[in-house]
Amino acid sequence: MEINTNMNVSGVNGLIPPGRSTAAAKSAADTASFATSAGMEAALKGLPDSRPEAVDLAKQLINDPGYPSSDVVRQLSQFLAPSLTSPNQQLRS
Repeated sequence: MEINTNMNVSGVNGLIPPGRSTAAAKSAADTASFATSAGMEAALKGLPDSRPEAVDLAKQLINDPGYPSSDVVRQLSQFLAPSLTSPNQQLRS
C-alpha cells in the first residue's frame, strides 16, 4: 500500500487563484477617506459660528420666568438625586 501525501494543494485542480493587491486596496481607501475628510472640513468652514435663530430662541427662553417649567425641574431633580452623595458617604466607600 502506498500513501501519497500531497501537501502542496493550493486551490481547485491545483490552480492558485489570483491574489488582490493589498497596497492598491489600501491606497484607494486612503484616497476616498481623505477626499471625504477634506469635503467635510470645507463644508464646516462654510457654516456660520452660530445660528441666529437659535440665539434668538435662547434669548427668549432666558427672559421667560416660566422656563423651565416646575415639572421639568422636578423630573430633572429626581433623575439627578440618586447620583448625589454627601461628603461623608464618599469617605466610607
